[in-house]
Amino acid sequence: MTRKEVESLFKTHYAQMYHLALSLLFDEAESKDVVSEVFASLLRGSAIVRADNAQAFLLASVRHRCLNVLQHKQVQERFARLLMEDSETLESKETAEEQ
Repeated sequence: MTRKEVESLFKTHYAQMYHLALSLLFDEAESKDVVSEVFASLLRGSAIVRADNAQAFLLASVRHRCLNVLQHKQVQERFARLLMEDSETLESKETAEEQ
């Protein structure tokens, strides 16, 4: 896909893509990043868009990237919670041993 074609898609679909990402992520910066990643993949040639399904493809790409971001956040939160629980367990064991 040429740079000019990507620019045309950007001008036509950016606002709708951004609003979809924002409605899923509730974060302006992350939403902009997700949309930028979709367009970057088009410029790299790692995705091919047909003119007849460009809007559907772009919106589906944004949705999938948002779901990946949310899933990654969930894993990070779980890890942080487990780490906190482990440190609390260690602290309580150390306190019990000192007594």
